[in-house]
Amino acid sequence: RHLCIFVPSSARKQRFVRAAEEAWKVWGTNNTFFVSNQPLSLLLDGQTFLLETDIDTDYAHLPVRTFLLFEALGRPEWVSACDWYMKADADSFLNVPLIEQRLRCFYPADFWFLGVPQVAHSSRGVMTRFASGGAGYIISRALLPKLSTWSPFCLLQLLQHAGGTGMEDVSLAGCIWRWGRVEVVSYADYETEVITSEAALNRTRVVQKHEPHEALAVPPCAMVVHSVSPEELPVVRDNIQRARRERPQKCIPDQQRLAHGASMVLSPETPETSEVPADSYQWSVYAEREYQALLVCSKIQEADAKTL
Repeated sequence: RHLCIFVPSSARKQRFVRAAEEAWKVWGTNNTFFVSNQPLSLLLDGQTFLLETDIDTDYAHLPVRTFLLFEALGRPEWVSACDWYMKADADSFLNVPLIEQRLRCFYPADFWFLGVPQVAHSSRGVMTRFASGGAGYIISRALLPKLSTWSPFCLLQLLQHAGGTGMEDVSLAGCIWRWGRVEVVSYADYETEVITSEAALNRTRVVQKHEPHEALAVPPCAMVVHSVSPEELPVVRDNIQRARRERPQKCIPDQQRLAHGASMVLSPETPETSEVPADSYQWSVYAEREYQALLVCSKIQEADAKTL
């Protein structure tokens, strides 16, 4: 398997089941698994990962589910089953063929933590760079067994310090950095391939139905859209497919934008009350490692007639 996608799901309310069913119908693949400690529905039976250790938590305790999931993925039947392991949400649209194509820019035998990077601020002014959970994040085959080993310790620490509450994506990124010194890496262009902010949703109108004569502002190479209701998922799919038809192009890393991102240093504003020096937090959009991987990949895929 190239890419395995895991979607934490719930049978507690029918709307949760419906969201999972719609995600499966619109963008699911044979390697998409809906994680639950009990059956979800007849439609999802064949794709439900019945995880006996899973806990159907509320939103505040999502880190607990996430750490339990990645601990379970270290089991023999999973630990080498996929090149890439993606955690995604049912209220997201995933353009799986394009994500799979982009993942071929990276070697799964190396330590990669891929996603859409964001920055979280703590009350003490400490900043954590993390991969947005709504946009989904991806763990390489090499990193997975490490993360599986670290997860119980990170979960224990979270339970002791915060009662298991927190932002699941921030908690996971903190765990991976603390134990493995692996930072999140951007695999997609935030402006042209990802629609996860309210501003981007409003600008692209990707969740709105368009008449045939209406112009589209939807980027044709969009890989991830979040958040999306079950009713909006088919609309998002149709809009992106139409954008692809009307503006055909290869969805490869843009070499000029890569160079621009590699030369740009982000330095988030530090609160005046911060205990940490302002210059302690600086990140390139693309560090040298991922910049070189994406640049080489762009040149290869540009020359490949099979590139989408």
